[in-house]
Amino acid sequence: MLTLISKIDILKKSLDETDEIKNINLYYNMIVKNKKLTDKINEYKNNFNKYLKQDIYTYDEFKKYKKSETDVSLLIMEINSKLKKITNSGDIYESN
Repeated sequence: MLTLISKIDILKKSLDETDEIKNINLYYNMIVKNKKLTDKINEYKNNFNKYLKQDIYTYDEFKKYKKSETDVSLLIMEINSKLKKITNSGDIYESN
Protein backbone atom coordinates (compact mmCIF):
# COMPACT_ATOMS: atom_id res chain seq x y z
CA MET A 1 0.00 0.00 0.00
CA LEU A 2 2.87 2.38 0.77
CA THR A 3 4.27 1.80 -2.70
CA LEU A 4 0.96 2.82 -4.24
CA ILE A 5 0.78 5.96 -2.10
CA SER A 6 4.34 6.94 -2.99
CA LYS A 7 3.60 6.39 -6.68
CA ILE A 8 0.54 8.62 -6.41
CA ASP A 9 2.68 11.32 -4.76
CA ILE A 10 5.18 11.05 -7.59
CA LEU A 11 2.34 11.33 -10.11
CA LYS A 12 0.96 14.45 -8.40
CA LYS A 13 4.40 16.08 -8.41
CA SER A 14 4.99 15.21 -12.05
CA LEU A 15 1.57 16.59 -13.00
CA ASP A 16 2.50 19.91 -11.40
CA GLU A 17 5.41 20.05 -13.84
CA THR A 18 3.32 19.53 -16.98
CA ASP A 19 2.80 22.41 -19.38
CA GLU A 20 -0.96 22.05 -19.02
CA ILE A 21 -0.91 22.61 -15.26
CA LYS A 22 1.70 25.35 -15.44
CA ASN A 23 -0.33 27.19 -18.09
CA ILE A 24 -3.64 26.99 -16.29
CA ASN A 25 -2.00 28.28 -13.11
CA LEU A 26 -0.35 31.11 -15.03
CA TYR A 27 -3.56 32.27 -16.69
CA TYR A 28 -5.57 31.86 -13.50
CA ASN A 29 -3.11 34.15 -11.71
CA MET A 30 -3.33 36.65 -14.57
CA ILE A 31 -7.12 36.70 -14.26
CA VAL A 32 -6.98 37.12 -10.48
CA LYS A 33 -4.65 40.10 -10.87
CA ASN A 34 -7.02 41.77 -13.35
CA LYS A 35 -9.53 43.44 -11.02
CA LYS A 36 -11.76 44.64 -13.84
CA LEU A 37 -12.05 41.14 -15.27
CA THR A 38 -12.63 39.47 -11.90
CA ASP A 39 -15.36 42.01 -11.13
CA LYS A 40 -17.06 41.14 -14.41
CA ILE A 41 -16.76 37.42 -13.74
CA ASN A 42 -18.28 37.84 -10.28
CA GLU A 43 -21.07 39.98 -11.69
CA TYR A 44 -21.74 37.36 -14.36
CA LYS A 45 -22.01 34.67 -11.67
CA ASN A 46 -24.85 36.68 -10.15
CA ASN A 47 -26.91 37.64 -13.20
CA PHE A 48 -25.79 35.51 -16.21
CA ASN A 49 -25.98 38.41 -18.65
CA LYS A 50 -25.04 37.20 -22.14
CA TYR A 51 -23.49 40.58 -23.05
CA LEU A 52 -21.33 40.48 -19.98
CA LYS A 53 -20.26 36.96 -20.91
CA GLN A 54 -19.28 38.16 -24.38
CA ASP A 55 -17.31 40.98 -22.80
CA ILE A 56 -15.48 38.55 -20.50
CA TYR A 57 -14.47 36.46 -23.51
CA THR A 58 -12.79 39.49 -25.10
CA TYR A 59 -10.03 39.32 -22.50
CA ASP A 60 -7.01 37.47 -23.85
CA GLU A 61 -6.06 35.96 -20.49
CA PHE A 62 -9.58 34.54 -20.11
CA LYS A 63 -9.48 32.96 -23.57
CA LYS A 64 -6.08 31.44 -22.80
CA TYR A 65 -7.37 30.18 -19.45
CA LYS A 66 -10.35 28.48 -21.11
CA LYS A 67 -8.04 26.84 -23.66
CA SER A 68 -5.79 25.68 -20.82
CA GLU A 69 -8.85 24.31 -19.05
CA THR A 70 -9.58 22.21 -22.13
CA ASP A 71 -5.97 21.03 -22.26
CA VAL A 72 -6.16 19.94 -18.61
CA SER A 73 -9.40 18.07 -19.31
CA LEU A 74 -7.73 16.24 -22.19
CA LEU A 75 -4.79 15.37 -19.94
CA ILE A 76 -7.19 13.97 -17.34
CA MET A 77 -8.95 11.91 -20.00
CA GLU A 78 -5.59 10.53 -21.16
CA ILE A 79 -4.63 9.62 -17.58
CA ASN A 80 -8.00 7.97 -17.00
CA SER A 81 -7.60 5.95 -20.18
CA LYS A 82 -4.17 4.72 -19.11
CA LEU A 83 -5.40 3.90 -15.61
CA LYS A 84 -8.29 1.95 -17.08
CA LYS A 85 -5.88 -0.08 -19.23
CA ILE A 86 -3.70 -0.80 -16.20
CA THR A 87 -6.69 -1.78 -14.08
CA ASN A 88 -8.14 -4.02 -16.80
CA SER A 89 -4.83 -5.75 -17.38
CA GLY A 90 -4.48 -6.59 -13.66
CA ASP A 91 -1.09 -4.86 -13.48
CA ILE A 92 -2.12 -2.12 -11.07
CA TYR A 93 0.40 -3.14 -8.43
CA GLU A 94 3.15 -4.19 -10.81
CA SER A 95 3.25 -1.33 -13.35
CA ASN A 96 5.99 1.31 -13.25
